[in-house]
Amino acid sequence: MRQELDDLLALRNGITPQTRGRRFERWLNQLLSQSDLHPRTAFRPDGEEVDGSFVHGHRTYLLEAKWLKDEVPASAIYQFKGKVDGKLVGTIGAFISMSGYSRDAVDALRVGKNLNVILFDRSDIDQAVRVGFAEVFGFKLRQAAEKGEVFIPYEVVPDAGVAPSPGVPLTVVVEGAVDASIIRGIAENLSRSGTPTRDLQIIVARGVMGMFHIAEAAAQARGGDVLAIADSDGHRTAIPHLDMLQGRTSRPSSSTLGSRSGSASLRLPRRGRSREERYPAEWQVSTSPISQHATRSLDG
Repeated sequence: MRQELDDLLALRNGITPQTRGRRFERWLNQLLSQSDLHPRTAFRPDGEEVDGSFVHGHRTYLLEAKWLKDEVPASAIYQFKGKVDGKLVGTIGAFISMSGYSRDAVDALRVGKNLNVILFDRSDIDQAVRVGFAEVFGFKLRQAAEKGEVFIPYEVVPDAGVAPSPGVPLTVVVEGAVDASIIRGIAENLSRSGTPTRDLQIIVARGVMGMFHIAEAAAQARGGDVLAIADSDGHRTAIPHLDMLQGRTSRPSSSTLGSRSGSASLRLPRRGRSREERYPAEWQVSTSPISQHATRSLDG
């Protein structure tokens, strides 16, 4: 399964963007069948998408998968949501996008009143190859039921087959892929310069609206320190649901994430004032813009 997915990603063995949809349909059908989910899929010839259904826990769920050249816009998600709304009351849909989601597309769904679609991205499919689609879907379904969150990536769950890092691990939750690239670049520069860095797990929240719930899920699953970074874009960014921890926070006394306390700030090169909060569960939310001082924040 892994090799065939890699071929689809790299367009190897004669695969083209036009034929990848059909190949992905067959591949996804095999993946769901391995978990005994009884998939029923159908390919639309005018686009790279898969519509169908599968059975999990004696319930039927609708499925739509897209592998497009560009990121999936909010309108595509709402088109699928319209299909789900038109089915039996209580029906839930799973939406898979291998090309990601456009900016604010996921947040647009998060603010809706009737949440009946669970979102998957490429990272979730990568994890499904490793642990099975049923495991990934069950995790995301429970998170959606408990937190009302349509997108919590399975990668918040630590890999049981990987030995824990002997150092001080740090999970970093960021808004988008660009922010993740910046953090990785800073860590790589530190490493090349000979500076010890912490073992990082970077999770993309795909919007600010779900950062609290994703950081909370990571803290519950991984333990240790979790840092959520919201890009200010020149003005203060408020992370929704932060008020749930009112009265249980305090100002940090340290400015270095290299310490075990985890009470540090991390800044991007943007304008805006910084604000950090330290949480008793050993994870932290920062609404600061990231700046050059990030090199001190990732020190081991």
